[in-house]
Amino acid sequence: MSTYSDDGLFLSGRKAETSSSSTYNAAGRDPSSTFDPDDEFGYTGGDNTSVIQPSGGPATFGPSPFDEDDQLRTVQWRGNADFGLLVLRLVLGGIFVGHGLRHLFGLFHGTGFTALIDFIRVSGYTDPHVLAWIAGITELVGGALVVVGLFTPLASAALLGLLANVVFLQYHHGFFAPGGVELEVALGGAAFALLFTGPGRVSLDRPAPWFRRPGLNGFIFLFLAAAASVLFLFVLRDH
Repeated sequence: MSTYSDDGLFLSGRKAETSSSSTYNAAGRDPSSTFDPDDEFGYTGGDNTSVIQPSGGPATFGPSPFDEDDQLRTVQWRGNADFGLLVLRLVLGGIFVGHGLRHLFGLFHGTGFTALIDFIRVSGYTDPHVLAWIAGITELVGGALVVVGLFTPLASAALLGLLANVVFLQYHHGFFAPGGVELEVALGGAAFALLFTGPGRVSLDRPAPWFRRPGLNGFIFLFLAAAASVLFLFVLRDH
C-alpha cells in the first residue's frame, strides 16, 4: 500500500516503520514536546510528523496538521509582536529618560531639580527633597531599563506608580484641558501593557526566568505599584 515518509514524500509499496513506544496526540504532535517561547517555532521536543491510522490498515506517516505554513505564520506573528513591543519600549522609556534628565539636570530646557522639589512641596508631600530624588531617579533609571528591556516588570511598575501619583494630583484640571492628565494616562496605559506582555524577545530580559511568565509577574508588580502609590499619596503626604 502507499505511505508517506517523514518529510511528506510519496512512497509506493513501502510501509512506514512505527515504534510502539511513540504516541502522538490528536493535534499530530508528540505529547512529550513542550511549548518553549525561545524556540523559533514555539515548541521543543518531539517532531513535526503525525501518525495516520487508516481504517483497517497499518499506521502510516503523513504531514502533521502543524505544517510549515503554520510554523511560518507563528514566526511572523511573533516577529511583528516583538517589533511592536520594541517600539513601545523605546517611546515610553525614551520619554521618561528625557523627563528624568530635565528634572535632575535641567537638560532639554528643563526647569531643574529645584523646581521639582518645589512642585513636590506644593503638592503636600513630606520631605520633598528626598522624594524629588526618588521621582527623578525613577524617571531616569526606570526609563532606561524599559528602553533596553531589563528588569522590565519592576521598571514598568515603578513608572506606573509614579504616574498614578501625578494623575491623582492633577485630575482636577481635567483630561484634555491644559494641565490635564491626558499624557500621563497614555503613558500609564503603555506601562500597564508592558507589565502583562513582557518586553518581547528583543530585550535583555529574554534569558531571565521572569521573561517566561509575564502574566504572573504582571499581577505581582501591579500590586507593588498600587502599594507604593498608596504609600506616597496617603502616608507621605499631608492632608
